[in-house]
Amino acid sequence: MTCGPWRAVRLETSYARISDMRVDYDLSKSLDDVVVHVSVYTERSSGADARISIRSDSNLIFEKTVSVDSKGVAKADFHISEPKLWYPHGYGEQSLYTCEAVLASEGRDIHTCSKRIGFRRGELVQEPDEVGKTFFFRINGIDVFCGGSCWIPADSFTPRITKEKYRSWLQTMVDGYQVMIRYVRARSYT
Repeated sequence: MTCGPWRAVRLETSYARISDMRVDYDLSKSLDDVVVHVSVYTERSSGADARISIRSDSNLIFEKTVSVDSKGVAKADFHISEPKLWYPHGYGEQSLYTCEAVLASEGRDIHTCSKRIGFRRGELVQEPDEVGKTFFFRINGIDVFCGGSCWIPADSFTPRITKEKYRSWLQTMVDGYQVMIRYVRARSYT
């Protein structure tokens, strides 16, 4: 089984930290407007603030400092007009934005968390047809053929697989115009 420690083990302590950051969004049906909702979850952050920003490449699009509430959560909403959209390989650009949160207290940055996100409208289309109903995906208004494969763990000992090897296998999928990958965990039967 692929379980247990597989990298160096270390003990970390912190004064306060970001435990998670969630980025949700509402993309308009016309695809020209997106409202982004960022929630930053913290631990031991009484009296702290979170500076939340989003960038496209190196361009700062939004930045706001908000207080962490009594439950350890800081939230910010913002709006982007004419966002660069993310499309599956072969259907358009894979534009990504970087959302970052910096936890600060008494004028000192304590912890940083960032995530990359692509804005897109994805729909599963199931409409009646002559044999039952359709089953396909529509991304940003474009019907997408979702050819792909199942990804089975490459090795029972995950540290033996390098980043370069993973990248090579993923590049092979990209070169084959696979736009969907399903992860299949190895199972042990007794």
